[in-house]
Amino acid sequence: MDYLCSECSVQLSKFEIELNTLYPIGKLYCEFCQSKKERKIIKKLAEDVSNDLYFYNYMDPKEVEEEELWSKKL
Repeated sequence: MDYLCSECSVQLSKFEIELNTLYPIGKLYCEFCQSKKERKIIKKLAEDVSNDLYFYNYMDPKEVEEEELWSKKL
């Protein structure tokens, strides 16, 4: 029986079928589509973490005013 990738409909190799059975995620993906999904997840995670860390970039309102003044002078 031939298994096809859920995204691009490419026939899966034996190695890809084995990976999908060892680490099931609900759909069958070829190696390329799997890495594409992983990159999207990593990018989203990095954005979420950077948004959480923005809390630590808090500046005193006086510092913000000074920074704006310096940027206007340049």
